[in-house]
Amino acid sequence: MSIKIITRTAILLALTILFQALGRIIPGQFSQFIVGPLVNACLIIAAAYTGLTGGSVVSVLSPFGAILTGAAVPLPFAPFIAGGNFILVLVFFLLKKKPLLGIASGAVFKFGFLLASVNLFVWLMSIPAKKAVLLITAFSWPQLVTAVIGGLLALLVLKALEKALKAEK
Repeated sequence: MSIKIITRTAILLALTILFQALGRIIPGQFSQFIVGPLVNACLIIAAAYTGLTGGSVVSVLSPFGAILTGAAVPLPFAPFIAGGNFILVLVFFLLKKKPLLGIASGAVFKFGFLLASVNLFVWLMSIPAKKAVLLITAFSWPQLVTAVIGGLLALLVLKALEKALKAEK
């Protein structure tokens, strides 16, 4: 892995954790619809600019960054979030020549994985009903919405980066 890829990966991971930390100052459930797209955009940008390795690093470490910045997510659920993030990165990476299809497919697969995971997690861990409803709600349809919005945001950023890099040469 080159220094350039390591640096890009580190910057995107730092941005992801920064967005998650800033999300703690936004009140209520609304923060998910700001932080989620920003985090998903970082995941897609990482896949595009650092490849599968860098994208994987950001996708796997970001849920732990969220927990360290105060996210109300049970630590044992973090690997499932990492898995959902990795699915988004992998599908986008595999379909990068058709980015809209990669984003749409990745978002659907991430959503399906997290919805199944959260339901299984709630059942296996015997989470109390009130907390279970909150977890299931947070890791159901909002994941689809935030992944799609984040993917579209990432495409705008990628286009701007491409334009800037061409102008630099």
